[in-house]
Amino acid sequence: MNTTPRLLAKAKNKKRYIGQPCIHGHAGERYIRNNACVECHKKYKKYQPTGGVPGRKRKYPILVGPPRPKGFRNGYERYDTTTSVGAWIWRSKNGNKRKLRSELKVEDYKALIVTHCPLLGIALSYDKFVGNTPQNYATLDRIDATKGYEKGNVQIISYRANTLKNSATLDELKTIVKNWENCCTAT
Repeated sequence: MNTTPRLLAKAKNKKRYIGQPCIHGHAGERYIRNNACVECHKKYKKYQPTGGVPGRKRKYPILVGPPRPKGFRNGYERYDTTTSVGAWIWRSKNGNKRKLRSELKVEDYKALIVTHCPLLGIALSYDKFVGNTPQNYATLDRIDATKGYEKGNVQIISYRANTLKNSATLDELKTIVKNWENCCTAT
């Protein structure tokens, strides 16, 4: 095996060694960890705080001013995806209908959050599921189907209440009618 000055210096646990001169003509002192010229590195470090090599534009501007408060981005409040409700909001906003629901903001979703389905009265679940959709899973529903997903035209109801149009029993329909009368007359 060919022994080089770099390997000898590395065996002695040194940080620098004397090797070939660099392309800028500096003496051959180099770092062991990356084989970089010590003089070139010092000159480069000199320009680091002002944006790198002189004559070269920074790719990103140096940020000046106080840091942004945590949890805010572009002026609106973010949601915490570690909670089941926050993850539900994220899934609802970024799911298949994200273009249709683009008018709704996070604050609008937070104002809609309820613990029980207003039509069936069952406790809602915001947890992610695997497989078939649970009957008590919270879904976003348009009150007036001719309008879009906009503020004032949406509510959170259970998956079962959302699908009752297709398969409903008489008792379930009576419960929906009774609760719907209470819900719609209050607004």
